[in-house]
Amino acid sequence: MAVSGLPIKKDHSPMLALVLALACLAMLGPFTTDTYFPFFPDMEAHFAISQAQAQQSLTVYLFTFTAMMLFHGALSDSFGRRPVILVSLSGFIIASLLCAMTDNFSSLLVYRGMQGLFVGAGTVVGQAVIRDKFAGVQAQRLIAQITMLFGIAPAIAPLLGGWLHQYFPWQSSFFLLSGLGILILLLCFVSIDETLPPHSRQQFALKSILGNYIGIFREPRFLALSGCIATGFGGFLVYVGGSHDFIFKVMHMSSLQFGWLFIPIVIGLIAGSALATRLTGRVSNHAMINSSHLIMGVAAGFNVLYNLLTEPSMPMAVVPVLLYTFGLTLMMPAAMMLALDLFPQSRGTAASVQAFIQSLIFVLLSAFVVPVILGNGTLYASVMLVMLVGNVVLWNIYKTYR
Repeated sequence: MAVSGLPIKKDHSPMLALVLALACLAMLGPFTTDTYFPFFPDMEAHFAISQAQAQQSLTVYLFTFTAMMLFHGALSDSFGRRPVILVSLSGFIIASLLCAMTDNFSSLLVYRGMQGLFVGAGTVVGQAVIRDKFAGVQAQRLIAQITMLFGIAPAIAPLLGGWLHQYFPWQSSFFLLSGLGILILLLCFVSIDETLPPHSRQQFALKSILGNYIGIFREPRFLALSGCIATGFGGFLVYVGGSHDFIFKVMHMSSLQFGWLFIPIVIGLIAGSALATRLTGRVSNHAMINSSHLIMGVAAGFNVLYNLLTEPSMPMAVVPVLLYTFGLTLMMPAAMMLALDLFPQSRGTAASVQAFIQSLIFVLLSAFVVPVILGNGTLYASVMLVMLVGNVVLWNIYKTYR
């Protein structure tokens, strides 16, 4: 019973726990991608493989990660959000342990593929959980807050990897991932309740599922917004996919200096997300996205000019990456809300398709673009500019159908 005359304090701990759990689910993907980058030379020596073959361990992971993105949301629409999250985390833990314990490169590729099958569920289903529980400005602010926490991962992961590289063999990165998986599984078990009641679930039938996918892929506004998000991320993810090359070959730095690339990315992600949180509800989504394009354009244009005119060096080589990610995170929550709200009855499936398109861009960059631009800072900057141009074009396509 409340004491008369005294304000009643709201308990925000369940909300904080939910935000932390969803942020950790989103962070697991970058950890799985980035933590083992410093170990590429060690893996090449251990398995007697080339740099291109070592890159395959990332490509295989990204391929299965991307392919499975199409199904996580549909599964959660049919069986509920919580079971899909818990089962996928359990599978991820097992796959990570298998990666750590194998002594055969072909087996490692198989187990990396298994990691990709499971790790994306948290990101996709987490978006659906947000839209199940919250609406409008509150949901958009929550997405921005989770993005802000998620932004820590790209800095911590390679730094942890670099530290492990100094003292432990390459297997340590996968033992670390399995440990993180266990901690996140426990956190989600305690913090995430089921948000999709049985009466709101979709029938798990091929005809029904295909109907949902066909409806989503036929919606040009959704495809344009999803492509806008994907190309936006692609502008800096090309640096993530080629980080081992950018650090070792372009900048001639050591594994302990991965932070020179990833810390600016994190600063941009966190600062942009914090500003997006404050502006949500005060500035229209369209004004926010237009402003983000201006900031990203300045960053990408300066990046190309800088690399053309001089030999890239720290810290100026990464200032455009920081500014670009700052602009990107102003755009992302607004674009994501606009996309998911087009399909309120099948948010999980819509989130899957949006994440699939985003991951597909990363896979294509890692598999086909990064191998071509290795060792050339100007080409990295040019890819960022091309991704920005695609981003602006897709945003304007969306506006023509609005």
